[in-house]
Amino acid sequence: MSAKEDLYTLKELRARYDKTQEEVARDLGVSTQTYCAWEKDISNVAVSKVQAVANYYGVRLTQIFFTSQLENNSSI
Repeated sequence: MSAKEDLYTLKELRARYDKTQEEVARDLGVSTQTYCAWEKDISNVAVSKVQAVANYYGVRLTQIFFTSQLENNSSI
């Protein structure tokens, strides 16, 4: 593992996988409104879903920045 991990926002991860908010929400078992709120940092990702999100995108939990403040700041 490198000393510096790449960090991604939910929106960046969704874009990398070419998914819609509707698709991801359905796959994670939440409403589209809930997933959209997560991406926009209007509400926090439920603790019960945090690991599911990381697994879904195939990244480590520590690589997800669960707020939109980091947008376009990661090195891909």
